[in-house]
Amino acid sequence: MRSNALVYILSIMAAIFIGWFLFNPGFSGIIEYTIMLAFFVLIAWSVLVFFVPDREERGYLVSIFLVALVLRILVSMLVHTLLPPGYFAPDEAGILENGRWFAESLSGSISYYGHPDSPATIAAMVFYMFGYKPNILFLLVNFLGALSVLNIYFITKRLFNTQSARYSAMVVTVLPSLVLWSSMPTKDPYSQFLITSVIHLALRVKERFRISNVMLILVSIALIGFIRGYLLIIVLLGITSSFIPFRRETFLRNVIVVALFAMSFSLFFSSYEAKKVPNYGENPQGVLQTLQQTRSGFYTGGSKMLGTIDVSNPANAVIYSPLLLAMFFLAPFPWDITGSMIHNLATAESLVWYFFFFYAIKGIIGALKEGKFDIMPVLIMIGVLSVAYALAITNLGAAYRFRGQVSGLLLVFSGYGLYLRKQTRAKNYPTADAQK
Repeated sequence: MRSNALVYILSIMAAIFIGWFLFNPGFSGIIEYTIMLAFFVLIAWSVLVFFVPDREERGYLVSIFLVALVLRILVSMLVHTLLPPGYFAPDEAGILENGRWFAESLSGSISYYGHPDSPATIAAMVFYMFGYKPNILFLLVNFLGALSVLNIYFITKRLFNTQSARYSAMVVTVLPSLVLWSSMPTKDPYSQFLITSVIHLALRVKERFRISNVMLILVSIALIGFIRGYLLIIVLLGITSSFIPFRRETFLRNVIVVALFAMSFSLFFSSYEAKKVPNYGENPQGVLQTLQQTRSGFYTGGSKMLGTIDVSNPANAVIYSPLLLAMFFLAPFPWDITGSMIHNLATAESLVWYFFFFYAIKGIIGALKEGKFDIMPVLIMIGVLSVAYALAITNLGAAYRFRGQVSGLLLVFSGYGLYLRKQTRAKNYPTADAQK
């Protein structure tokens, strides 16, 4: 049965990228693309052989990886064939153009005096090797997005169980926003893959120390610093907290200490990001004042939200944090239908997201009640990053995009919440489940 499914998946994949080249004959040579596709699939298979000795489980993961990869390739094809450049991510066109210029300067064709950011540098490396062929760059981020699905599976399995891991992996595979952000060569697919990789490797090191895993963690941390520098503090905090002995008798004390650090980091992060936001200006008055300027910089366009809230003093920052977090996690709301197609697509996905967000909260509460304190590193990374983004961002589109940085980790707990639901149903309706 599974072998037939794999044949269908491979056939669909072949049809997708052949059709892609029919639509975009100048984007990339089909032979080069096919070779790179086979190379990436071989890498994924090697990773699974290394991490998953059980053949049956490995067969399932190969299937879910191929489904995730096919979906991301399909979305890349549709987005970059049917829509104008930068339709979902305005910075994408600049990434491709700067990458092209930087690659040409490396080959000596032109002189390029700019300072390309990290995604443009990665694009330049791909273009330098293959020429200006964006399809191969899209394939790279598609591959990383599919590998992130495997990371979520491994994290959930180590924290909970195999059934929860399957639930989480399936949701991360098909959730539209996660598929979308891993179909474009922005910072998002790189950072999500690296963050989930670090968490997975840290859990492995905690179980059994291996120098190879430590080396992979160090390499991943260095790459995270290259992609998004502010994430370094969050990742290091998550790794450190994975070795803190959270027990029932010391749990409250440790949580308070971590929460204070998280709030301090959130304010630091917000002021740091102010330097990258339009209209931030100069403000030597303090961190919270700079945070307010960050909010003002994001408060532009037709997706403005809660920009009039003043968080330039500690009391307001604390008082309004629950409201800002609710907006960050739950907006856009169903009643926020507008004339924008992008906005309405995000609103439609929100209806699905609410379901999984509810089970994420259920999973977190259930895990803490059962004393599963190994979840704390993941919770800390979610909490710190969410508070930081919620305080700083006053634009719905930006919030929706940055939420993708934490939604994959939240779905780890959604998988466990769905597992608890199944267990409850089995207790309440044993006869029906037995008949099934």
